[in-house]
Amino acid sequence: MPNSMAPAMNVTMIVCSALSLVFMSLRFFSKHLVSTKLGIDDAVLLFSWLLFVTFIVLSIYATKFGLGKHYEDADLTKLPRLLYLLPIGQFFAVISVAVSKSSFILTLLKLVTVTWQKAALWFMLVTINGSMFSIAVVQFFQCSVPPTPGCVQNDAVIGLGSYAAGYSATMDLVLTAFPAIVIWNLQMKSSDKFGIIASMSLGIVAGVVGIYKTSTIGLVARNADFTYGTAFPLIWLSAEVSATVIAASIPFFRPLVRMIKGTEAKDSSYALSKVSRPGTNPLNRTHEQLEDDNRSDQYILKPGSNNILRETTYTVQHSYEGEDKAGYTDHSQRGHGNAY
Repeated sequence: MPNSMAPAMNVTMIVCSALSLVFMSLRFFSKHLVSTKLGIDDAVLLFSWLLFVTFIVLSIYATKFGLGKHYEDADLTKLPRLLYLLPIGQFFAVISVAVSKSSFILTLLKLVTVTWQKAALWFMLVTINGSMFSIAVVQFFQCSVPPTPGCVQNDAVIGLGSYAAGYSATMDLVLTAFPAIVIWNLQMKSSDKFGIIASMSLGIVAGVVGIYKTSTIGLVARNADFTYGTAFPLIWLSAEVSATVIAASIPFFRPLVRMIKGTEAKDSSYALSKVSRPGTNPLNRTHEQLEDDNRSDQYILKPGSNNILRETTYTVQHSYEGEDKAGYTDHSQRGHGNAY
């Protein structure tokens, strides 16, 4: 057992923050490739990363006051400062977890059209933020030695913390199923569907990390060597936030992948926010939609586009003397662009 967990904690936190920043930046760059403006989910994800960095800075600073050291090796005169910094750092960390998951939920809300799916996502958005914000605030009122009037008992704080962390991790696992439900009925190639579903289901990694982190909360909170033990959940907390940010960023990498392969990055079918919904499937059009495009497949083209390559006109002629009954006229090369 090392004498101090501070070096391992510091390295892990720095690596996690750097990796999440790289993936988040690539997400923004991929959106730039398809000329897509950053949305509220992007702003929320960036905000979660800033909260994450604030937590890391406070945690690394707290190592100067004994965080990561064994209790018997810590300078007891510095412990009050450590006990002051820990709740503040954990506040930013817990809120960062909730906000990063909120970004992914907001992305899914852009894609869903079914009422029950929207209701389920909003329920998860509200309950995740509510539970995580509750523990982030309650920890400031945890009873100390000696206890102050009106403080919250340690067991209650530990129980609420374990519940909030466990619920958040469980919702990660639930959210991994939503991409399959949402994406499967969209109008796109099966290979594209499988790719997006797989990339959007990477949140399962954050869920597994969150579950393991939850299992350490009670053990560390009741451990007399708390200065040393607290480093473990903080390390896993960093990994959870980083995994969530990365999982929320990868689904947007398709334009970047196409650019690397040398294909056209601005193909809107590779922009996650621009995929066609079931209502635009030409096989499921309403009577009014059929009349609007002269009962043709023009409806699947973008408004105002001129992408028809070939137009064919048939002329039917009747003859009563055995002549040819049909003539054929071909008018070609109208317009330009992609054939559909």
